[in-house]
Amino acid sequence: MIKEKLQNLQLPWSPLMFKATLVGTVLAAFFIPVVIVGLPFIEFFNDMAAQPKAKTQGTYGRIYGQQLQTERIAVPGTVPRHGGETYPFTEFGKQQADEQTADAGVDAPGKAPKVDLELRAAKQVGALWTNPVPRTPEAFAEGKELYDIFCITCHGNKGQADGPAVGADRFPAPPSFHTDRAREFTDGAVYHFITQGYQKMPSYADKLDPTERWMTIHYIRALQRAMNPEPKDLAK
Repeated sequence: MIKEKLQNLQLPWSPLMFKATLVGTVLAAFFIPVVIVGLPFIEFFNDMAAQPKAKTQGTYGRIYGQQLQTERIAVPGTVPRHGGETYPFTEFGKQQADEQTADAGVDAPGKAPKVDLELRAAKQVGALWTNPVPRTPEAFAEGKELYDIFCITCHGNKGQADGPAVGADRFPAPPSFHTDRAREFTDGAVYHFITQGYQKMPSYADKLDPTERWMTIHYIRALQRAMNPEPKDLAK
């Protein structure tokens, strides 16, 4: 009797409908909070909101296998916006390489490394150019301010290559200003390094105009003299 009553009992939902409703409720309880929380952070049409980020003096992305530089070399003949003439010795390093290739052959062993060519070009410029800015207190003060802005991060406040940007897991330390080799560089050679860059150091031509470069060199010379005084300096 009871079995027959149960068989005749009509449930409003079938077991299949009940299971489907239960599964749907569980899924909704999971996905609705996820959508509410995550949807504001999902960008469907970001247009130019997300772009490749390029850090100073670094590289980003690639085009046909070539890394893109954040500070690109100026087009030959470009006139800086602050005026003045373009640097006349830009091609010195390239000329050195071309002469070497012509003399030794493209695949000849024993060719000088690029760093040696850069050094040779700087020495040639140093023999041609002297510092045209008079050594005045104003020039030294301006040179110090520029040095503290652009140079101290790597070269350190005394030129000992101990700036905050160099060290373990950081940028490689540059040479100290107080070695015999560094003191022997002429002002023109140092000017070439600042203008063209040298090894890991990029060009600072877009940050320092010609006069500012010469004034910075005056201050570097003052640091060298302070760290390596002459006997007459100690007698005072």
